[in-house]
Amino acid sequence: MIFFNNITKIYPAYLTKKEKIVLDDVSFKVEKGEFVSIVGMSGAGKTTLFNIFLREEKPTKGEVFFNEKNIHKISQREGCEVRRKVGTIFQDYKLLSSKTVYENIAYAMEVTGASDENIEKRVPEALDTVGLLEQALHFPYQLSGGEKQRTAIARALIHEPEVILADEPTGDLDPYNSRDVLGILLDLNKSGTTVILATHDKEVINSLGKRVITLKDGKIVSDSKQGRFIL
Repeated sequence: MIFFNNITKIYPAYLTKKEKIVLDDVSFKVEKGEFVSIVGMSGAGKTTLFNIFLREEKPTKGEVFFNEKNIHKISQREGCEVRRKVGTIFQDYKLLSSKTVYENIAYAMEVTGASDENIEKRVPEALDTVGLLEQALHFPYQLSGGEKQRTAIARALIHEPEVILADEPTGDLDPYNSRDVLGILLDLNKSGTTVILATHDKEVINSLGKRVITLKDGKIVSDSKQGRFIL
């Protein structure tokens, strides 16, 4: 389903004072329906991998394939189609402060031209999935950190993606809310959604019992089917 093939990412000296190798010949596959955690300390290259997959950055060398398509050699239109198959969850939520929970999620559909009828059907379904129907008319400032992240998950789900990319989704949450968010991701995975989780949260990783890919200095140093946090 997803194949990172010999990915190298180098930031040139004019951006970083001296040339910086963020990813160094990284290769791995993610099969449909897998739950994979990518771990490593800050700066290990986790977010850069996500940015390359989302076509926000290009690799210096190597290729990324999604459903057998080289995502950096497809048209802009095809690229938009790929993005709609991927839901992204961020550590800092990226919610629109002037919109309610309902409006934040609806907006993600509006920008793709969804009909009012479809929006009115799908948004409550997504809110119900993450347990936020009662908070639908709340603004982000009225939400707890866990509720903000669940709103972000609902937004990521709205197009029924094949893949969820979760970039440090528990980084700003307490242990209770971290377990809540992790439970939602596991439920989504059980329903067939591929989940790729980037984190440096040892407790989260060790509680999962899922595949763990460990990055260190831009290289894969471990890839274990039922891995633990080893850094």
